[in-house]
Amino acid sequence: MDGMSVPLVDISGFDGGSPEKRRKIADDVAHALESIGFLSITGHGVPAELMKSMRDQFWNFYDLPMEEKLKAINPSMNLNRGYAPPGAQSIASTDDGEPLPDLREAYPFGRPHIPDDPYYAAPEAAYAYEPNIWPVSSPGFEETTRAYYAALETLNLLMLRIFATALDLHEDFFLDKFDKHASVLRGMNYFDQDEKPRPGQLRCAAHADYGTHTFLQIDNAPGGLQVLNRAGNWVDVDPAPGTFVVNIGDLMMNWTNDRWLSNQHRVVNPPADLNEGTRRQSIAFFVQPNYDALIECIETCKEPGEPAKHKPVMAWEHRYAMLNDTVINSPDTPA
Repeated sequence: MDGMSVPLVDISGFDGGSPEKRRKIADDVAHALESIGFLSITGHGVPAELMKSMRDQFWNFYDLPMEEKLKAINPSMNLNRGYAPPGAQSIASTDDGEPLPDLREAYPFGRPHIPDDPYYAAPEAAYAYEPNIWPVSSPGFEETTRAYYAALETLNLLMLRIFATALDLHEDFFLDKFDKHASVLRGMNYFDQDEKPRPGQLRCAAHADYGTHTFLQIDNAPGGLQVLNRAGNWVDVDPAPGTFVVNIGDLMMNWTNDRWLSNQHRVVNPPADLNEGTRRQSIAFFVQPNYDALIECIETCKEPGEPAKHKPVMAWEHRYAMLNDTVINSPDTPA
């Protein structure tokens, strides 16, 4: 792995494998995250049937008439829950870029079940555990989403243990920082482009994720995901069917003192001569730790006496600031 491409790692042997096998998986993951910040994983344990069912449910929702989809909109337009129509978000604004609307629509969900516990009702927790807004005209959508979300929670526990091993930490190091996690599942529809984009406008502008890490299920079609490698070149991310793309976000980069790379990535437009057959879908599971998790440099990620490169930050503070900076349009504002 040379940092010029996105590697594929089979993580199936981590549980139950020999110490040598576990170490090899952890080292391969660490190498990918240090060199480019992205990898694809196979052997993840999420059933193929469930992955397909979730894709189908999002496709069916996006095929609904706009008046039906708008019944699931979040009146606050904070993009944390509820349907976000085309033109509602500009990712570029999170990196001080020109706020051109991204050419997509999205539908995010948080944890389907919030325990009856004062922890989840604290004022600073409100943003992390908002109620979900379920579609009105999509039979089976909620049931499938709950099952898919649970499967990604299980996968994340495995990935956290691999991360800890890769960083020479106790295998359970991260688990208590995510036991009340505030992760977001978001389906994103990159529709066919009937009109020419404005100069510089993309399906999703270049950005880095602001959580700890992301699991991404991708449908392949013209105009896809690219990541910026350390040589300064945009590399196509074209994962094999049935795999997840995993990438590091800002909080994990801070945690690892920049050892692991929260890298710039984007979704480019399809070729200009194609205005049909370019529709693609991505389903992202944006992993967010407990809202009160303190993100500060891990001791194994710096030399003795070396200062940390980032100030400690509470997870909810970073999330709130970054997500709110991406909202630019009301539902009836043209993209």
